[in-house]
Amino acid sequence: MFCTQCGNEVQQHARFCSKCGHEISMTLAPASQGPPKKTPPDMAMHINILGWLLVGSSILTAFGGLLLLFAGQVIRYLPVSMADGVPVGVPHFVGWLTGMLGFGALGLGAAGAAAGIGLLEYQNWARVLAIIVAVMLLFHFPIGTIIGAYAFWVLFSQEGQAHYKARSAATIA
Repeated sequence: MFCTQCGNEVQQHARFCSKCGHEISMTLAPASQGPPKKTPPDMAMHINILGWLLVGSSILTAFGGLLLLFAGQVIRYLPVSMADGVPVGVPHFVGWLTGMLGFGALGLGAAGAAAGIGLLEYQNWARVLAIIVAVMLLFHFPIGTIIGAYAFWVLFSQEGQAHYKARSAATIA
C-alpha cells in the first residue's frame, strides 16, 4: 500500500506513514498500482513566470543600453588633451561604437519587453519573438543564459506548445 499524502510505500498493518506521519486509512490503493502518478507541469504558471522574467531582464538590458549611450557621448566628446598619446579620431570612434552598442541593447530590451507582455497575453507572435530573444539572452552569462534555457524548456516542450497553442487560439476567438 502507499500513503495518499506523500506516496511512500507503507506496510499493510501500519496506522501512520513512516515518511510524513499521515494517518493511513483503509481506502489506500493496493501496492500493485504503485505510487501516485506525477502531474504534468502547470504550463500556465511557467509561461507567466517566463513572461515576467523577460520583462524584468528587458528593463535591466534597456537600463544598460542607456548607460552605454551616456558613456558613448562622454567618450566621444572628451577633450583630446585628457587622453595623451591617443590618436585624434579614436575617442570619437570609440564613442560612436559605444553608442551603437547602447542602441542595440535598447532594441533588445524593447524586443524582450514586447515578447514578455505578448506571452502574458498569449499572443500568436509572442512565442516566436520570445524564442528569438531567448537566443540573444543565452549570451548574457549567467542570468541571461538561465532565462534563455528556461524559455527553451517552456516554449519547446510538448506540454508548453500544446498549452500555448490552445490559449492563443482562445485569445484570437
